[in-house]
Amino acid sequence: MKPFFRSNLLRSGTIDQIKTMANYIHLLTNNGFNSMPEWLASNSGKLWTLNQGRPFYVTTWIHGRSMENQEDFEKLGRVLASLHTTSNLSSPIHGLFFDLIRLWQYKDRLFRRRMAKSNYTNRWTRRWYKKFGESCNQISDRTWTEIKSPEIVNFLEQEKIRPALIHSDITSQNVIIANDGQLFIIDWDRIKLGSIYAELATALMNTTRFNPVFIHALLKGYEEIRPLDRTERKMISCLYRLPREAWLAAQFPQNVRSRNMLDIMEQTWLLRLKAMDLLNEWENQQGE
Repeated sequence: MKPFFRSNLLRSGTIDQIKTMANYIHLLTNNGFNSMPEWLASNSGKLWTLNQGRPFYVTTWIHGRSMENQEDFEKLGRVLASLHTTSNLSSPIHGLFFDLIRLWQYKDRLFRRRMAKSNYTNRWTRRWYKKFGESCNQISDRTWTEIKSPEIVNFLEQEKIRPALIHSDITSQNVIIANDGQLFIIDWDRIKLGSIYAELATALMNTTRFNPVFIHALLKGYEEIRPLDRTERKMISCLYRLPREAWLAAQFPQNVRSRNMLDIMEQTWLLRLKAMDLLNEWENQQGE
Protein backbone atom coordinates (compact mmCIF):
# COMPACT_ATOMS: atom_id res chain seq x y z
CA MET A 1 0.00 0.00 0.00
CA LYS A 2 1.49 3.33 -1.04
CA PRO A 3 0.40 6.91 -0.41
CA PHE A 4 -0.09 9.01 -3.54
CA PHE A 5 1.93 12.22 -3.74
CA ARG A 6 0.56 14.95 -5.98
CA SER A 7 2.78 16.89 -8.36
CA ASN A 8 3.24 20.54 -7.41
CA LEU A 9 3.93 21.31 -11.08
CA LEU A 10 0.28 20.67 -11.93
CA ARG A 11 -2.56 22.99 -11.05
CA SER A 12 -5.02 20.17 -10.46
CA GLY A 13 -5.75 18.84 -6.97
CA THR A 14 -4.64 15.56 -5.44
CA ILE A 15 -7.87 13.69 -6.14
CA ASP A 16 -7.96 14.81 -9.76
CA GLN A 17 -4.34 13.72 -10.18
CA ILE A 18 -4.85 10.24 -8.75
CA LYS A 19 -7.98 9.80 -10.90
CA THR A 20 -5.92 10.69 -13.96
CA MET A 21 -3.19 8.28 -12.88
CA ALA A 22 -5.74 5.47 -12.46
CA ASN A 23 -7.16 6.15 -15.94
CA TYR A 24 -3.67 5.95 -17.44
CA ILE A 25 -2.96 2.70 -15.59
CA HIS A 26 -6.21 1.24 -16.95
CA LEU A 27 -5.13 2.29 -20.46
CA LEU A 28 -1.75 0.60 -20.16
CA THR A 29 -3.27 -2.57 -18.72
CA ASN A 30 -5.87 -2.75 -21.47
CA ASN A 31 -3.16 -2.28 -24.09
CA GLY A 32 -1.22 -5.25 -22.73
CA PHE A 33 1.61 -3.45 -20.95
CA ASN A 34 2.68 -5.91 -18.22
CA SER A 35 5.93 -4.47 -16.86
CA MET A 36 4.41 -2.86 -13.79
CA PRO A 37 3.09 -4.47 -10.60
CA GLU A 38 -0.52 -5.61 -10.68
CA TRP A 39 -2.79 -2.88 -9.39
CA LEU A 40 -5.38 -4.08 -6.86
CA ALA A 41 -8.85 -2.56 -6.89
CA SER A 42 -10.55 -1.33 -3.71
CA ASN A 43 -14.00 -2.49 -2.61
CA SER A 44 -15.47 0.27 -4.76
CA GLY A 45 -13.70 -1.09 -7.83
CA LYS A 46 -11.34 1.89 -8.09
CA LEU A 47 -7.55 1.56 -8.21
CA TRP A 48 -7.20 3.87 -5.24
CA THR A 49 -8.87 4.64 -1.92
CA LEU A 50 -9.04 7.39 0.68
CA ASN A 51 -7.85 6.98 4.25
CA GLN A 52 -8.38 9.99 6.55
CA GLY A 53 -8.68 12.15 3.46
CA ARG A 54 -5.41 10.96 1.93
CA PRO A 55 -5.36 8.83 -1.27
CA PHE A 56 -3.57 5.49 -1.36
CA TYR A 57 -3.15 2.78 -3.97
CA VAL A 58 -2.20 -0.89 -3.64
CA THR A 59 -0.06 -3.04 -5.94
CA THR A 60 1.41 -6.49 -5.63
CA TRP A 61 4.87 -6.72 -4.08
CA ILE A 62 7.72 -7.54 -6.47
CA HIS A 63 10.52 -9.71 -5.06
CA GLY A 64 13.76 -9.24 -6.92
CA ARG A 65 16.97 -7.29 -7.34
CA SER A 66 18.32 -4.15 -8.95
CA MET A 67 19.81 -4.00 -12.46
CA GLU A 68 23.37 -5.24 -12.61
CA ASN A 69 24.33 -6.48 -16.08
CA GLN A 70 24.04 -5.81 -19.80
CA GLU A 71 21.00 -8.05 -20.23
CA ASP A 72 19.13 -6.12 -17.51
CA PHE A 73 19.65 -2.83 -19.32
CA GLU A 74 18.51 -4.33 -22.63
CA LYS A 75 15.33 -5.39 -20.83
CA LEU A 76 14.83 -1.86 -19.53
CA GLY A 77 15.23 -0.49 -23.05
CA ARG A 78 12.61 -2.89 -24.40
CA VAL A 79 10.20 -2.10 -21.58
CA LEU A 80 10.54 1.66 -22.12
CA ALA A 81 9.97 1.26 -25.86
CA SER A 82 6.95 -0.93 -25.15
CA LEU A 83 5.55 1.74 -22.80
CA HIS A 84 6.07 4.46 -25.40
CA THR A 85 4.54 2.50 -28.27
CA THR A 86 1.55 0.92 -26.52
CA SER A 87 0.39 4.19 -24.99
CA ASN A 88 0.29 6.40 -28.09
CA LEU A 89 -2.87 8.52 -28.08
CA SER A 90 -4.57 9.82 -31.19
CA SER A 91 -5.69 13.24 -29.94
CA PRO A 92 -3.14 16.08 -30.07
CA ILE A 93 -2.19 18.03 -26.96
CA HIS A 94 -0.70 21.46 -26.54
CA GLY A 95 2.46 22.39 -24.71
CA LEU A 96 3.95 18.93 -24.16
CA PHE A 97 7.66 19.13 -24.82
CA PHE A 98 7.91 22.89 -25.26
CA ASP A 99 6.56 23.39 -21.73
CA LEU A 100 9.29 21.08 -20.45
CA ILE A 101 11.92 22.95 -22.44
CA ARG A 102 10.75 26.26 -20.97
CA LEU A 103 10.91 24.78 -17.46
CA TRP A 104 14.45 23.53 -18.03
CA GLN A 105 15.52 26.85 -19.52
CA TYR A 106 14.11 28.64 -16.48
CA LYS A 107 16.11 26.35 -14.17
CA ASP A 108 19.20 26.98 -16.27
CA ARG A 109 18.78 30.75 -15.93
CA LEU A 110 18.22 30.39 -12.19
CA PHE A 111 21.37 28.27 -11.95
CA ARG A 112 23.43 30.93 -13.69
CA ARG A 113 22.09 33.75 -11.53
CA ARG A 114 22.32 32.05 -8.17
CA MET A 115 25.66 30.37 -8.62
CA ALA A 116 27.15 33.70 -9.70
CA LYS A 117 26.08 35.43 -6.47
CA SER A 118 28.83 34.96 -3.91
CA ASN A 119 26.51 35.94 -1.03
CA TYR A 120 23.97 33.25 -1.98
CA THR A 121 26.24 30.20 -1.95
CA ASN A 122 28.73 28.76 0.51
CA ARG A 123 32.47 28.56 -0.06
CA TRP A 124 32.42 24.95 -1.30
CA THR A 125 29.65 25.64 -3.81
CA ARG A 126 31.46 28.72 -5.11
CA ARG A 127 34.57 26.58 -5.64
CA TRP A 128 32.52 23.98 -7.52
CA TYR A 129 30.92 26.61 -9.74
CA LYS A 130 34.29 28.18 -10.51
CA LYS A 131 35.56 24.78 -11.60
CA PHE A 132 32.53 23.44 -13.48
CA GLY A 133 29.98 26.24 -13.88
CA GLU A 134 31.16 27.58 -17.22
CA SER A 135 31.35 24.09 -18.67
CA CYS A 136 27.75 23.46 -17.56
CA ASN A 137 26.67 26.67 -19.26
CA GLN A 138 28.45 25.80 -22.50
CA ILE A 139 26.87 22.33 -22.55
CA SER A 140 23.42 23.83 -21.98
CA ASP A 141 23.94 26.49 -24.64
CA ARG A 142 24.83 23.81 -27.16
CA THR A 143 21.60 21.95 -26.41
CA TRP A 144 19.41 25.07 -26.63
CA THR A 145 20.95 25.87 -30.02
CA GLU A 146 20.36 22.37 -31.37
CA ILE A 147 16.76 22.29 -30.17
CA LYS A 148 16.06 25.43 -32.22
CA SER A 149 17.17 23.76 -35.45
CA PRO A 150 14.33 23.45 -38.01
CA GLU A 151 14.57 19.66 -38.19
CA ILE A 152 14.03 19.26 -34.44
CA VAL A 153 11.35 21.97 -34.19
CA ASN A 154 9.38 20.29 -36.98
CA PHE A 155 9.91 16.90 -35.41
CA LEU A 156 8.62 18.02 -32.01
CA GLU A 157 5.55 19.53 -33.62
CA GLN A 158 4.79 16.07 -34.97
CA GLU A 159 5.20 14.56 -31.50
CA LYS A 160 2.26 16.64 -30.31
CA ILE A 161 -0.03 14.85 -32.76
CA ARG A 162 0.49 11.42 -31.16
CA PRO A 163 1.60 11.94 -27.57
CA ALA A 164 2.60 9.00 -25.40
CA LEU A 165 2.48 8.17 -21.73
CA ILE A 166 5.76 8.34 -19.85
CA HIS A 167 6.65 7.14 -16.36
CA SER A 168 8.55 10.40 -15.59
CA ASP A 169 10.77 8.94 -12.87
CA ILE A 170 12.92 6.16 -14.33
CA THR A 171 15.70 5.65 -11.79
CA SER A 172 17.63 2.60 -10.66
CA GLN A 173 15.50 2.50 -7.50
CA ASN A 174 12.30 2.28 -9.55
CA VAL A 175 13.41 -0.69 -11.67
CA ILE A 176 13.31 -4.25 -10.28
CA ILE A 177 14.39 -7.53 -11.87
CA ALA A 178 11.94 -10.06 -10.44
CA ASN A 179 13.07 -13.50 -9.27
CA ASP A 180 11.76 -15.00 -12.53
CA GLY A 181 13.85 -12.52 -14.58
CA GLN A 182 11.05 -10.18 -15.66
CA LEU A 183 11.73 -6.46 -15.37
CA PHE A 184 9.21 -4.28 -13.56
CA ILE A 185 8.96 -0.51 -13.21
CA ILE A 186 7.44 0.65 -9.92
CA ASP A 187 6.18 3.97 -8.45
CA TRP A 188 3.87 5.33 -11.13
CA ASP A 189 2.74 8.47 -9.28
CA ARG A 190 4.19 10.74 -11.99
CA ILE A 191 2.77 9.00 -15.06
CA LYS A 192 1.72 11.60 -17.62
CA LEU A 193 1.66 12.57 -21.26
CA GLY A 194 5.11 13.74 -22.20
CA SER A 195 8.15 13.46 -24.42
CA ILE A 196 9.52 9.97 -24.91
CA TYR A 197 12.86 11.54 -25.89
CA ALA A 198 13.20 13.39 -22.60
CA GLU A 199 12.25 10.18 -20.77
CA LEU A 200 14.85 8.12 -22.60
CA ALA A 201 17.56 10.75 -22.07
CA THR A 202 16.88 11.02 -18.34
CA ALA A 203 16.61 7.23 -17.98
CA LEU A 204 20.09 6.90 -19.49
CA MET A 205 21.42 9.51 -17.06
CA ASN A 206 19.66 8.08 -14.00
CA THR A 207 20.38 4.38 -14.41
CA THR A 208 23.51 3.56 -16.42
CA ARG A 209 26.11 5.20 -14.17
CA PHE A 210 27.83 6.46 -17.38
CA ASN A 211 28.88 2.89 -18.17
CA PRO A 212 29.27 2.59 -21.98
CA VAL A 213 28.19 -1.06 -21.95
CA PHE A 214 24.97 -0.22 -20.09
CA ILE A 215 24.27 2.82 -22.26
CA HIS A 216 24.61 0.79 -25.47
CA ALA A 217 22.55 -2.06 -23.98
CA LEU A 218 19.64 0.20 -23.00
CA LEU A 219 19.60 1.85 -26.43
CA LYS A 220 19.93 -1.52 -28.19
CA GLY A 221 16.95 -2.91 -26.27
CA TYR A 222 14.89 0.20 -26.97
CA GLU A 223 15.55 0.10 -30.72
CA GLU A 224 14.66 -3.59 -30.93
CA ILE A 225 11.08 -2.45 -30.27
CA ARG A 226 11.13 1.13 -31.53
CA PRO A 227 13.93 2.06 -33.97
CA LEU A 228 15.06 5.69 -33.85
CA ASP A 229 15.98 7.83 -36.83
CA ARG A 230 18.86 10.31 -36.85
CA THR A 231 16.76 13.29 -35.71
CA GLU A 232 15.39 11.30 -32.77
CA ARG A 233 18.88 10.21 -31.82
CA LYS A 234 20.09 13.79 -32.00
CA MET A 235 17.22 14.83 -29.74
CA ILE A 236 18.13 12.23 -27.11
CA SER A 237 21.84 13.01 -27.33
CA CYS A 238 21.45 16.75 -26.78
CA LEU A 239 18.95 16.32 -23.91
CA TYR A 240 21.26 13.87 -22.18
CA ARG A 241 23.91 16.58 -21.80
CA LEU A 242 21.81 18.97 -19.71
CA PRO A 243 23.26 19.34 -16.17
CA ARG A 244 19.94 18.92 -14.37
CA GLU A 245 21.54 17.93 -11.04
CA ALA A 246 23.47 21.20 -10.98
CA TRP A 247 20.28 23.13 -11.65
CA LEU A 248 18.51 21.38 -8.77
CA ALA A 249 21.45 21.99 -6.43
CA ALA A 250 21.36 25.71 -7.30
CA GLN A 251 17.73 25.88 -6.20
CA PHE A 252 18.67 24.66 -2.72
CA PRO A 253 22.35 25.60 -2.26
CA GLN A 254 22.39 25.11 1.52
CA ASN A 255 20.81 21.64 1.36
CA VAL A 256 22.98 18.62 2.22
CA ARG A 257 21.46 16.74 -0.72
CA SER A 258 22.59 19.52 -3.05
CA ARG A 259 26.15 19.18 -1.78
CA ASN A 260 25.97 15.42 -2.38
CA MET A 261 24.71 15.91 -5.95
CA LEU A 262 27.52 18.33 -6.76
CA ASP A 263 30.02 15.93 -5.17
CA ILE A 264 28.79 13.15 -7.43
CA MET A 265 28.95 15.42 -10.48
CA GLU A 266 32.55 16.31 -9.67
CA GLN A 267 33.54 12.68 -9.13
CA THR A 268 31.90 11.54 -12.38
CA TRP A 269 32.64 14.56 -14.55
CA LEU A 270 35.08 12.84 -16.94
CA LEU A 271 32.78 9.82 -17.23
CA ARG A 272 29.90 12.16 -18.12
CA LEU A 273 31.91 13.81 -20.86
CA LYS A 274 32.85 10.41 -22.29
CA ALA A 275 29.19 9.34 -22.19
CA MET A 276 28.24 12.50 -24.09
CA ASP A 277 30.85 11.68 -26.75
CA LEU A 278 29.49 8.13 -26.96
CA LEU A 279 25.98 9.43 -27.64
CA ASN A 280 27.32 11.86 -30.23
CA GLU A 281 28.84 8.90 -32.07
CA TRP A 282 25.64 6.84 -31.69
CA GLU A 283 23.67 9.73 -33.15
CA ASN A 284 25.43 9.23 -36.48
CA GLN A 285 25.27 5.42 -36.56
CA GLN A 286 21.74 5.00 -37.86
CA GLY A 287 20.95 1.43 -38.84
CA GLU A 288 24.06 -0.08 -37.23
